[in-house]
Amino acid sequence: MNVTHEHPEVRRILQAIIEDTRAGVPILLDHRERYGTTLGDFRVQFEGEDDLLHLSIMRVDGEPICHEEAQRIAEAFFHSVPKGLIQCRPAVYSVHYYIAHDLLVDYWEGNSHHGELRLPAE
Repeated sequence: MNVTHEHPEVRRILQAIIEDTRAGVPILLDHRERYGTTLGDFRVQFEGEDDLLHLSIMRVDGEPICHEEAQRIAEAFFHSVPKGLIQCRPAVYSVHYYIAHDLLVDYWEGNSHHGELRLPAE
């Protein structure tokens, strides 16, 4: 599955994160359906941790995940952010990414207008 920033679920999640971060609403697992989805064989989930935003990616079948597979999924969410601002922690069954809430929003806000997420064309 080729997942890009144009995928409707990627756009929906990014829009929710931008709206809620602007409004000061915590990104909590209690609202996992708002900040997560299944993309092909992968489950992606965002949550807030203090001032960090955490993205976890795992396989829906519970099998070990290849870091390169997770990176392709994460790129759909982080492609506008300089790679040096994202911390990655791969594990056997999941890969975790961390970035400051405001940094992610700042990089996407340059592409948004009046609360609507506007992503660059590929």
